[in-house]
Amino acid sequence: MVDAVKNYGIAGVSSTIELGKQGAVIDATNSSLISLKDKDGNLEEIAIANGTASSHAVTKAQLDAEGSQKLQYHEQTVNYNSGTVSLGSFAANTTIQSIVVEKGAGNWTSYNNVTEITIGDSGDTDRLFSGFTPDTSQYRVNNNHTYSSTTTVNAYVTQGAAEAGTADIRIWYSGTRS
Repeated sequence: MVDAVKNYGIAGVSSTIELGKQGAVIDATNSSLISLKDKDGNLEEIAIANGTASSHAVTKAQLDAEGSQKLQYHEQTVNYNSGTVSLGSFAANTTIQSIVVEKGAGNWTSYNNVTEITIGDSGDTDRLFSGFTPDTSQYRVNNNHTYSSTTTVNAYVTQGAAEAGTADIRIWYSGTRS
């Protein structure tokens, strides 16, 4: 049988190599691209292990984990009468780096000592920020609080006697927000 003959003196192989009868094909017909295809010419997925050296390919899970740790921010505007406003759901191991609350120019008319913005979660509504008063234009609090499980972070706006007003909230975090 011809299929059983091993010829180690071959100088080269075809630009397509079939792996077994009716098996996957390594296709190098394009000199700058190597494709893995099924027997019908459709592209196939491949499985790889996690990369352990700088020259290794990495899995999607490794890539996603690395990308999720960059410093990012989410910005949202709240109004004097917004009540509870969701700022997003933060995944486990996401660290809230800092919170910045900046009031809109010339607003929060008629506010009183009950008027407040706090930022936190259902377990602690001011875990990340409290102490807003419209007398100051911007507040910044460095938190470095890491959530151990997926948690929804909210802004809790207490109107008090305020008749108008807006504030921009920026949450700086490393991790994943949805």
